[in-house]
Amino acid sequence: MRRLLRRLAPDRGSTTVEMVGYTAVMLAALLVGVQAAAWGLGELACRYAANHALQVTRVEGGTVAAGKADAATVVGQVGGGMVTEPEVTATRGAAAASVTVTGHALQVLPFLKLPVGATVSGPVESLGTP
Repeated sequence: MRRLLRRLAPDRGSTTVEMVGYTAVMLAALLVGVQAAAWGLGELACRYAANHALQVTRVEGGTVAAGKADAATVVGQVGGGMVTEPEVTATRGAAAASVTVTGHALQVLPFLKLPVGATVSGPVESLGTP
């Protein structure tokens, strides 16, 4: 019995050291997961804002300025702070309109700044006769 205890003695306390390492790895994995969720929500907010702004830009009587203002409002309200430094560009031609919303995802990890954005385009509506 004593012989068995002597063989096990060098391993005493190793569980505590291992738990410290495992805890650090688990917390890092949790932070990476939260960062991925923040990126996904930021990407979704950009896509929704761009789609919403495109509808404002492409309707009869719609303007680029109205589309930009709408996208800025929507990304601020829907994004809930998930998109930082948002930038909106919009164009409207005779046949098509396009809106691009870009920015960065909310930064959870201090060394990781992920870009988010979406570009959508569609035909301009006209009320003329076909």
